[in-house]
Amino acid sequence: MLKFVIRAGGVGTRLWPYSRQTRPKQFHAMAGDRTMLQQAVERIAPIAAVDDIYVSTGAGMEQLVREQLPELPEDHLIVEPALRNTGPAVALECALLEARWPGCTIASLGSDHYIGKPEEFNRLLQAAAVATDEHPETLFTIGVKPTRPETGYGYIGKGEVLCQIGTDTVYHVTEFTEKPEPDRARQYVDSGQYLWNSNMFVWKAQTVLDLFKRFAPQIHERAVPIGAAIGGDWRAVLEREYPHMPNVAVDNAIIEPAPNVATLEGDMNWGDIGSWAALTDVLDADAAGNLLKGQIISIDARNSTVYGLPDKVVALVGVQDLVVIDTEDALLVMPKDQAQRVKEILERLQSDETLRKHT
Repeated sequence: MLKFVIRAGGVGTRLWPYSRQTRPKQFHAMAGDRTMLQQAVERIAPIAAVDDIYVSTGAGMEQLVREQLPELPEDHLIVEPALRNTGPAVALECALLEARWPGCTIASLGSDHYIGKPEEFNRLLQAAAVATDEHPETLFTIGVKPTRPETGYGYIGKGEVLCQIGTDTVYHVTEFTEKPEPDRARQYVDSGQYLWNSNMFVWKAQTVLDLFKRFAPQIHERAVPIGAAIGGDWRAVLEREYPHMPNVAVDNAIIEPAPNVATLEGDMNWGDIGSWAALTDVLDADAAGNLLKGQIISIDARNSTVYGLPDKVVALVGVQDLVVIDTEDALLVMPKDQAQRVKEILERLQSDETLRKHT
């Protein structure tokens, strides 16, 4: 019994000023005409009935999800009353779905990634679900064959073969490494023994809950009562328990210490749209390397990313390697190689009461 949970609670600070606290990047059309959340649902539609899809998000984004996914059943939206990172979010989804669907397998998926080969992605999810039935004690992650020594992604070390599912080889995971230095990233890619970590998972809900009990009991002891309240006023229990869970990523809480983690290797044209500089990794640029959206005039400009307003002209003359993002109330201009510093802008805005509204 495979259920799908699309995680849509992130803030996406590195894509400011498009991505805001009130409308994060997953609710924008970053790569196409549909929003990233809509694309995440449409991507799995060939293998997932609407009754098998759930969305997890924060309280302030509930209305956005409803507007963008009107077909989502009323009780298939899991609303986190406080943002507590991915650890509590995963514990919550597992507690609720295990209570509703005992013994279920969950594909826990991000909403802010680009996947150019959705058929391959769906095939890997189905293979992982089969592997989960054969090895219910194991957590499965979808790994991506790296195409370059990227320092902005996490890496998964491949170990011995766990099993074979059709044409897919499933490997034990030996280690997780987050954002390595350039030399190490190059070594990883050259070795052929490392994959990019897509943060897409397939696992038994009960196995995940057992791991929280073992490695993060402060989360487990508050998640279990929420699931136990299904059939009654479980939302009141959610409001009472969830805000007191520790703020921790699921990787740190259970995945890294888990004794049984495995990975499947995918070639699905995947990209984490995590910064303005990363957009050209997944979207087609023009002959000069420019990625231009809006009313843009480009003269002798190269390797620049520009997002403008539909009724305002942005002109580039003789520049290169720039990011220019123009919105109604904020303008961002920076060299591409400084894209990771957008978070510093958010820190400045949040520290100034008169500017905080722009976050």
